[in-house]
Amino acid sequence: MDLITSKDNLKIKYVRSLSSKKFRDQENSYVVEGIKFVGEAITEKANIKFVLFSESALDKNEAKTMENELKKVNADVIACTDIVFDAVSDTINAQGVLAVIKKNDIDDIKLLKNFNFAVMCDRIQDPGNLGTIIRTADAFGPAAVIMNKGCVDQYNPKVVRASAGAIFRGNFIHGDDEEIIRGLYEQGFKIYSTVVESDFTFDDIEKSDKICVVIGNEGQGVSREIIEASHMNITIKMSGRAESLNASIAAGISIYEIRKKLL
Repeated sequence: MDLITSKDNLKIKYVRSLSSKKFRDQENSYVVEGIKFVGEAITEKANIKFVLFSESALDKNEAKTMENELKKVNADVIACTDIVFDAVSDTINAQGVLAVIKKNDIDDIKLLKNFNFAVMCDRIQDPGNLGTIIRTADAFGPAAVIMNKGCVDQYNPKVVRASAGAIFRGNFIHGDDEEIIRGLYEQGFKIYSTVVESDFTFDDIEKSDKICVVIGNEGQGVSREIIEASHMNITIKMSGRAESLNASIAAGISIYEIRKKLL
């Protein structure tokens, strides 16, 4: 295996460019880092374009085992010096392993017909929140994760890490509000928006064949247009003194409770 020693190498420049959403969209690819995440990518049969190992990582048994697994599936494996790897790594304590993966977006709103549960993210902007929502949807799925304009890119490195591997199994759909709402109605979904104040709670939701829960923007909540298009707007009743919950915590409670309302 050849060893890359220059930061100006074309592969290294390519990986560095994927830190930009524009380039990720152009290449339909993203980066995952670390033994655990790259291992999950292999397990989930993600479309791996190539894997980059640092020179020192290849001296460790875990990385050697992973290299052998990658060779079995004919994946492109590349080695570079530690200095070069550090130049492209997005993590503080890099483990010396990263992979470039092809995206698995669905995008066509009509494919909602394949799901009876959906989680719509309305302009979620914090990467940690979106990653955690994707992880929770995966835990209580199968679910389609719908993102409208204004959401942080789900392939942002911080979102990928927060998803804890769920990014490889996610069913992602994108669109504008009008297109999404129309698609949900056409596919027979009941839409429940989570809001700060409402007379309705989870107990007021009836059993349904198809349900979509909407999680709103961290600062502004669910948009007025989506609220008006929803079948019901619900709130999490709290007995303590906290005025509100973090978006991903509220999403976790809502996804768990509303998922139980499916027939």
